[in-house]
Amino acid sequence: MIYKKYIYQMEKEDFYEFLLSYEKGVEIIKEGEQVQFATYEPLLGMEPIEVYQVKAKAPKESFRPIMVGDFLIIPPWIKSILINPGSAFGTGLHATTQLCLKSIQKFFQPGWSAVDVGCGSCILSIALKLLGASEVLAIDIDPLAVEECKKNARANGVDVKVLQATPEELNHCFDFLVANLDIQVFRKSMPSIVNLFNKIGVFSGIYGKVELGEFKQMIKEYPVKVKSTQSKDGWLVVVLQKDYIL
Repeated sequence: MIYKKYIYQMEKEDFYEFLLSYEKGVEIIKEGEQVQFATYEPLLGMEPIEVYQVKAKAPKESFRPIMVGDFLIIPPWIKSILINPGSAFGTGLHATTQLCLKSIQKFFQPGWSAVDVGCGSCILSIALKLLGASEVLAIDIDPLAVEECKKNARANGVDVKVLQATPEELNHCFDFLVANLDIQVFRKSMPSIVNLFNKIGVFSGIYGKVELGEFKQMIKEYPVKVKSTQSKDGWLVVVLQKDYIL
């Protein structure tokens, strides 16, 4: 937003008398025998010595998270996720986790149901709930991951259903799927994973061009199309869209 900045100058005594009657804040530029100050509106009966335009920064540009000791101060528009750095995968530092988080923010729609296959620490499930998921099911075959996921969901105050299960054991279809796994799991369980979503699926844990080529070959027999492919540090995320809605 563009504002006009009005620069005025007064004798010091006159300036402080003016402040008492003005009852608004001013920006003091220079103080001495003469006080130079600025307002963002013209002053009645006074001639400014200079007027120019200034661009005001939006709050999101100027207010960044800051650490003060053990306290993190964040603006209200940032969605924070608390993750205990335990034994489960997914603290947000790995490239695949970051790729999934970005894809979730881009493609997930509030009100959709979602499933997180290979949930690890629960970071992706928590993100889905914070973005307005109507329900989230998180599954993992590792019992330690299941316990970590439950704890992290509680710490973030979100309702996530967590199960120790494989994709083959599920018989429910969701609007949205995120699967941060690896190519070996996709080789084994792709038929079951593809059946778990009917709108958008985010697949990550794919490394390099060879695995990407294998993954694209693998999905040719399913009613899906590639909507997006992103990479970071050699890792890739592929976003698939169902060609039909069940």
